[in-house]
Amino acid sequence: MQHRFGFFELDEDARALRLRGTVQKLQPRVFDLLVYLVRNAGRVVPKDELMDALWPNLNVTEASLQRAVSLARAALSAGGLENAIRSYVRHGYRFAIDEPSLGVAVPEFDAKDSNRARALALAKAKDWRGAAMVFESLDADGQLCGADIDVWALAVECQGRPAAAIPVLTRALAAYVAEGRPNLAARAAVTIAKLELERSAPAAASGWLGRAEALLGGTEDPRTTAYLLWMKARQAIFQGRAAEALELSSRSHSAAEACGDPGLIALTLVYMGFYNISLGHIEKGESQQNHAAAIALSSNVDPIFGSLVYCNILWSCRTFPDWSRARQWSEGFDSWSEASYATIPGACDLHRAEILGAQRDLIGALAAIDLALPKLSEEEAWSIGDGYRVRGDIRAMIGDLDHARQDYAAAYAAGWDAEPGNAVLLAETGQVEVALAALDRALAGASWYHIQRRGILLAHKMRISAMGGLRDIAAEALNELQAESGRWTQPAVHALINEAHYLLAGDSDAVRFLVLARQLWTSAGIEYHAARVRLELARVHIEAGDTAAARTEIAAAERTAVRIGSRRLRMLAAEIQQKLISAPPSPWPHKDRPAVANVRE
Repeated sequence: MQHRFGFFELDEDARALRLRGTVQKLQPRVFDLLVYLVRNAGRVVPKDELMDALWPNLNVTEASLQRAVSLARAALSAGGLENAIRSYVRHGYRFAIDEPSLGVAVPEFDAKDSNRARALALAKAKDWRGAAMVFESLDADGQLCGADIDVWALAVECQGRPAAAIPVLTRALAAYVAEGRPNLAARAAVTIAKLELERSAPAAASGWLGRAEALLGGTEDPRTTAYLLWMKARQAIFQGRAAEALELSSRSHSAAEACGDPGLIALTLVYMGFYNISLGHIEKGESQQNHAAAIALSSNVDPIFGSLVYCNILWSCRTFPDWSRARQWSEGFDSWSEASYATIPGACDLHRAEILGAQRDLIGALAAIDLALPKLSEEEAWSIGDGYRVRGDIRAMIGDLDHARQDYAAAYAAGWDAEPGNAVLLAETGQVEVALAALDRALAGASWYHIQRRGILLAHKMRISAMGGLRDIAAEALNELQAESGRWTQPAVHALINEAHYLLAGDSDAVRFLVLARQLWTSAGIEYHAARVRLELARVHIEAGDTAAARTEIAAAERTAVRIGSRRLRMLAAEIQQKLISAPPSPWPHKDRPAVANVRE
């Protein structure tokens, strides 16, 4: 009799297990165990029944059975079916492959197995809430194995409840240990470490990583090794050790490629790109991230890995900042998230909020960040400070300056920094030195967040120094930017540099820097700042007596203000419009050139 499952063929008459036609070496009792389980596929076979069948008339312990099961799983792992033999604590073992495309004929389920199959089907259909409810009801009967509990934990996490997934994962870990599968227990420990790190509990995360390493020991398991090294790299970057993170992620990616798991390959590759960007290897890092996203899009990766891939890219785009690239990936990520999650994660709402704010819809951005903040308090407590910073920026662009300042204060209270938005508001009220001190504190940071944002922070420092006439400080910031010119190529950075040149210039061509800044903001697709510079240009044209040019700039800025929902821009446009009406045409002497408009960066 022959049985086919996956790429295997189990031939009872020839006593052979073949993988793609090649006979696999098996000890006789391991072969007999596999035959017995396959014949009873879909049924939990009690341990006593298995020991009686394999060792008739002999007294053996459960350790002998566990050893045979371990060897059978090792043989099946060569064809990717190491999970085909499921363990049920205090019950027995069950052979079943729950992926229909592998073509396993499973006998009729009893009532409990029918419910279990329903839970797995719901999870496969991404009905996470339904799957979690069925698993929870099955758990009362004690019929769940480690792999089942693992899927249950995934279903809970995909509902936007990562904290609630931790105790479920802890149970999965214990079940895997009881089943004699320490490598899978180690994977569960790494996932717990990930969730703890995202909850701002680095000590707990470190403890679970240590547990994962102890469980894995010297076991050869490229999947678990890749996952563990990936998490250790994340821990290193959170502590500001970018070079170490890159080295760990490179090893992680090699292990992922060895096991051929597309989800792990995409995950480890995107983080390699992230660390390369942090270290200034921009072109290489972006190429790695783009490749990783393409792998994730073209493969059936699980929602958590897919979310990590896209979130990683959007974090890089937002902090760098590279708004053009952010727009290219954000729409696809939004669609992917909606299809993969019962509840859109807070990090997704956070990305959407800042990208919308940078682009064209301040009201939509405010709604997105208001959705994100309550979720971030549970999902990713470490990033809630960035949520307050983003909301402060959005409110400042809308014109709600008092609430913007409150959000910046909340960002600081959460252990984050609120720059450059906080510094810009300070400078606009004449507190240039206080603003520069705030920027210097942010520039002194050593985390990945500060490293990636260094260019935009330096550009703001240059502009604010120019607002206060502090030429030496502005020149110092410019020198650092020029020393790594290949790293800071973003239009937003160069727009700010040109605004600073405009403020510092004393010749008749100073306005050309302002025109170039407007063009750069426009090319970056950042409508608020393009309109802000247009209004400064209108002011310059009024002073020069060029009323036609002033009207053109004011009209364009007003259209933008209405479209993106900025009452601050509308109010400033109205003020400049009044000057246009009342001011007589006259040449504008450069020595009396008005100060830059008090409009937020």
